Amino acid sequence: MSSTNLLRVFIIDDHPIIAMALRDLMNSRFSDLEVKLFSRMGPALEHSRFEQPDLVLLDLGLPDMPPEKVLETALETFDYSRTLVISGNEEVLGELAENYPETEFVSKGITQDRVLSVLDSMVLKLRRNTWTDQINPKAQGTAGYTIGQRMARITERQVSVLHRIAKGESNHEIAQNLGLSPETVKTHVRSILARLNARNRLEAAMLYRAWQDQKADEVYSD
Repeated sequence: MSSTNLLRVFIIDDHPIIAMALRDLMNSRFSDLEVKLFSRMGPALEHSRFEQPDLVLLDLGLPDMPPEKVLETALETFDYSRTLVISGNEEVLGELAENYPETEFVSKGITQDRVLSVLDSMVLKLRRNTWTDQINPKAQGTAGYTIGQRMARITERQVSVLHRIAKGESNHEIAQNLGLSPETVKTHVRSILARLNARNRLEAAMLYRAWQDQKADEVYSD
């Protein structure tokens, strides 16, 4: 299978036995995955500058970041990805599940069959691209489209999110300013990047600014 068709998976867990067990489990279960292991959040964030994961398996107890920041940082950084939190702290899992309803949570104490069931569901949805209504950028590129045609592909709400991305706001700040949940903002960001065929937030912001400049020029030319 071509590497361009592989689903990219980041496993971020500082326990090597658990991380390798998850990797081996997924590789034995699915033939279209490219799995990378990280024991800390920092290297995973650095690697995401070059490629975004489709799926993140995330432990909350990482040595380089407080647990309360781990999930927030992952949701902020991995714009395209879906996230499965796997943790041994069931009390924290319960609290986070209420605040982040679109994120999957499982306890490290559950059975392997239960983990496989959750992973099967997530991988299947990723293959079918049914997590959001986004247009698949691999299937429908925007080569040759004008900036205006690209912008016409996103909704009014997404334009307001993009405006704040261009201002340099984080997903958390956008959520606060627009009265949305962080998960909803992340869903909008994924859709914006896909519909604009932008590789990252910076490229999307540049397209937005160019669109704004173009609109201003049209007004002045009248």
